[in-house]
Amino acid sequence: MTEPSQERMILVGANDPLPDDHFWFEGEGFSVYAAKQPRSTWHEHVHDCVQVTVGLEPAHMHAEWRATGKLRQSKEFIGNAVTVIPAHVPHKTLWQRRAALIHIYIRGEFLRRLALDVLQQDSLELQPTYLVRDLLIEELARLLYLESEKGHLNAAVASAAVTTLCVRLLRAYAVRKNEAAYATGGLGPARERRVREYIEADLERDLSIQSLADVVGLSPQHFAVLFRESTGFTPHQYVNHRRIAYAQELLKKDGVPLIEISMQCGFSSQSQFITTFRKLVGMTPGRFRSSLTASR
Repeated sequence: MTEPSQERMILVGANDPLPDDHFWFEGEGFSVYAAKQPRSTWHEHVHDCVQVTVGLEPAHMHAEWRATGKLRQSKEFIGNAVTVIPAHVPHKTLWQRRAALIHIYIRGEFLRRLALDVLQQDSLELQPTYLVRDLLIEELARLLYLESEKGHLNAAVASAAVTTLCVRLLRAYAVRKNEAAYATGGLGPARERRVREYIEADLERDLSIQSLADVVGLSPQHFAVLFRESTGFTPHQYVNHRRIAYAQELLKKDGVPLIEISMQCGFSSQSQFITTFRKLVGMTPGRFRSSLTASR
C-alpha cells in the first residue's frame, strides 16, 4: 500500500476511497498516480502544483472549473482526453465509469527549470485546458500506465516521459505572462466556420498552423489548442483528413495521374501522399482506384 503522506495530493478533493491496487510514484520534481479508476468524484479543490490528468478509453469524464473569479464552466468528454490544470485553479471532476486514469503532479520549479533550459523562457504561464485530445501526451501517459501495471516504475523512464510531456505543455498550453490568456471552450462557431471554409477553398495552398491561425487572428499556440478542443483533431490531422477526402474524389476520375492528384491536394511529394493515404484509408491510392474500377 502507498504511504498516507504520498497519497496526500491525490486525496485532496476525493469523495471516494482510492482503489486498493492504485499505483503511486514519487519522482524528482513530479509524482504519478495510476489506477483503473471506478466511478468517482473529486469535489472542488486546488493544488499547489500543476496537475495533468489523462483518461484512457473507455473514460467518460465531466469537469467543472472556475475560469475567471466565480465564472463556472463545464465540459463532458467520452474517450481519451487530457486536462491541464495550473496550480491554484479551482476545479472538480467526475469519472462516470471505470477506466484507466493517470494523474501527473508537476512541481513549479521542475517546470520552470525546463522552460529556461529547453525553451530559454523564464516567463511562461500554463493556461487551464480541460478534456481535449493530445496524442503525444496520451501516448506518454499510456507508457506510464503500462509500466505502472507491473507494480513499479523505472525512475529514468518516468523522468524521460514526464520531461517530454512538460516540454509539450510549455509549447502548446503556455503563454508569456504579459500575453493575454486564451479562452477555453474551443474556437467558437464563427471562427471555426472561417477556418473550415479557408481550408476547403484551396487544399493545395499552404495550410500550416501559422497560416490557419492568421485567419482568425490568434497565435499558433492558442489556435492549435482551441482548434483541437473544437474538432478533436490537431490542425495538421484535420488538414490531412480533408486532403485525403478530396483525393478520394479525384481518384474516381480515370486517367488523372497520382502525382497530379498529390499536387492538387497539397502534398509536397507523391510519396508523402501515398504514405498519408495508406495511413488514413488503409490502402494505397492505386489499390483504392482499382477497387473503384472493379465495383463498376
